[in-house]
Amino acid sequence: MPENVIRLLMACSIESSAVIEKALIHHGSKMAVCRIDTAKDLNHALETPDWHLVFSDLELLDFSALDLANLLAEKAPDIPLVVIEGTGSDEIAFRCLESAVGPFIRCNAHYLRRLPRLIDTLLERAEQNHARRQVEKRLMESEERYRDVFDNTSDLIQCVAPDGLITYTNRSWREAMGYTEQEARSLNLLDILHPDSMICCNDRFGRLLKGEALSCIEFKFVSRTGEIVHLMGDCGSIIKEGGVISTRGIFRNITDTVNAETALKITEARYRALYENAPDIYSTISASGEFLSINQTGACMLGYEVDELIGESVAKVIHPEDQRAVFACVERQFADPEAKLDIEYRKVRKDGSIFWVHQRANREPGDAARQLLVICRDITEKRYLEDRLAHQASHDMLTDLLNRREFERRLQQLLTRECDPTDSHILCFLDLDQFKAINDACGHIAGDELLRQIAALLKGLVRSRDTLARIGGDEFAVLMEHASLNKARQFAEKIRATIECFEFHWRAQRFSVGVSIGVVPVRIGRSVGDTLNTADMACYTAKKQGRNCVHSASAEATPEPVAGG
Repeated sequence: MPENVIRLLMACSIESSAVIEKALIHHGSKMAVCRIDTAKDLNHALETPDWHLVFSDLELLDFSALDLANLLAEKAPDIPLVVIEGTGSDEIAFRCLESAVGPFIRCNAHYLRRLPRLIDTLLERAEQNHARRQVEKRLMESEERYRDVFDNTSDLIQCVAPDGLITYTNRSWREAMGYTEQEARSLNLLDILHPDSMICCNDRFGRLLKGEALSCIEFKFVSRTGEIVHLMGDCGSIIKEGGVISTRGIFRNITDTVNAETALKITEARYRALYENAPDIYSTISASGEFLSINQTGACMLGYEVDELIGESVAKVIHPEDQRAVFACVERQFADPEAKLDIEYRKVRKDGSIFWVHQRANREPGDAARQLLVICRDITEKRYLEDRLAHQASHDMLTDLLNRREFERRLQQLLTRECDPTDSHILCFLDLDQFKAINDACGHIAGDELLRQIAALLKGLVRSRDTLARIGGDEFAVLMEHASLNKARQFAEKIRATIECFEFHWRAQRFSVGVSIGVVPVRIGRSVGDTLNTADMACYTAKKQGRNCVHSASAEATPEPVAGG
């Protein structure tokens, strides 16, 4: 809000006004309240429609909430109206529902503690509606400008012919619905309309074809993937030569907020059913970290009965390595109810199995009981995919060894690490001998298979703490931490002898290969490039000395490169 004071018009009884004002004490903004209860006072108040929000009883002395809604639609359509349930006859209530007047609230603790959030939502919606009308007005000024904004606005825009065929959609519409531009042009409105919206849409569409303009209408659509998309916006008609040639709708995607609005309209029993049957783990925990409640779905996912968890510490179902981080997050959430502190961690089932969850928690202002609503979604598959991608980014696709980039990263970490000056680290640079001959004679498929088999041999030879990588073509590298030069020479000789004894079979042919190995100490403080170059030169020296041999050099040595294969 651009202003510091929110102006509220209370078209309701003294009792209703007092209850609402009390519920808004903890709202972050200042409130200016004016209460009226007669039609005369109402008309006078709306002469200067600078109100941000209107609350109304269903019935007052000489007007109803429906009369108020009609008056607002005429004089100030952007001002949200909230109807107080139970303050009038059922007939007026049903007529309000039929005319989409609302939302409705109940004057009880369950609903009123959510009232500040509802006000923020409605005020934001009013601002967006006003901004959208301004945008629409500017669109009409220039065809070129209109087309540009039409396709790039965040609103969802569609044009529908009188026969129901969709003639035009903008990018936001297509992204939300999952269709390409060509696919969208082949759709009929009935193809994407949710069954729940059929009757309402038929009525609204008929009114549009008569030239009527409609505001703040809601529909449910079905996306290409079958997901329900909730839209809200304005619709009008494009008229040429006295006839409607198309209808145009400008909508906002309200899918993310529809559940919050629905929660304000349903009963406690409905809410409990939603809580119990949610696909995720829903629970409430105390400030001391104990389960106060958990839904049946959550208990089942964890392998427990609900009664087995109530009163137990949440640590019971959190992986020991993640408990500190989770409890720190919970403590910060209790300290700051407005904070958005999502966290991903591992949960432990009753049988000891583990799965990953994404946790979101909320504590509402004024929650005297200091309870936290925690929602955990199973993201095991997501984490698995992320791990797969991370592995692919750091490993060679052919051999599944570390790739050059990851090897250089680990070498860089060692070179910049503060180490014991008496400790030593060794880099071994391996280059296969006669690989090119086999590759040329048998093809790249045979060459790839040879590299895979050599990689498997090397995996069986290196220590668990060594870093083995394929750094390119037929070249490999082994980073040996905490190893003497003498031990490294012995290790390199073992590799050489193993590969020398190795026989590669390809179809009816048999091949023997060798390996030239350069062994150099790693000097802390040198660059990755210098270190690898020194090892590379030592390897080429080994080739120059006759191939299939091991050559060691000091870290300072920089021999001249020699040709090899």
